[in-house]
Amino acid sequence: MKTILFTCMVVFCFACKQPGHSSETVVSLTYQQPDIQKQFDTLYNHQQTTAGVYNGFIEQALAICHGSDSSRSITQDVFSSMYLNGHSGQYDCVTTTVFQFPDGSISATGVFNLTPGDTIAPDHDFPITGGSAAYRHITGTYTRKYRNGVYHVQLRYHAAQ
Repeated sequence: MKTILFTCMVVFCFACKQPGHSSETVVSLTYQQPDIQKQFDTLYNHQQTTAGVYNGFIEQALAICHGSDSSRSITQDVFSSMYLNGHSGQYDCVTTTVFQFPDGSISATGVFNLTPGDTIAPDHDFPITGGSAAYRHITGTYTRKYRNGVYHVQLRYHAAQ
C-alpha cells in the first residue's frame, strides 16, 4: 500500500510540474530628440488630401539609445509605413524597430494610429518578433514611453522554450 501511495505521489508531482521559464531579462534605454536621425518620404507623389496632410509616409529613423551604463550605446533602427485612413482621418502606422547590440539584434513589430500633425508616436508595447546571434529564439515585449522630452525604452525578454 505504501508503494502505491508513494508511486501516486511521484506521478502527481511530475504531472503538476510546470515547464520552467528562463529568467526574464530587462534592458532599459533612453534617447532624446538630438539622438534621432530621420528621413520622411511621402507616398503617392506628394499627394495631399488637405494642407500638410499626405496620403501616406514612409519614415526611416535611427536613434542612438543610452543604457544605465553611460559607455553603452545601442542603435535603434525604425521603419514605419503610414497610410491615411479615410474613415478615421488618422494614419494607420505599421512599424518595425530593430535594436542593434554588439552581440546581436532584437526586432519588434507593431501597429499604432497617429493624428496628422502629431510628430511623436503614442506610447506603445510591441511584441518582440525576433532576434539574431545572442538574441536568437527570444520572446518578449518592447515598450516605449515618451515623458518630458525623453524617450524611455524597455526590452523585456526571455529565451523561448
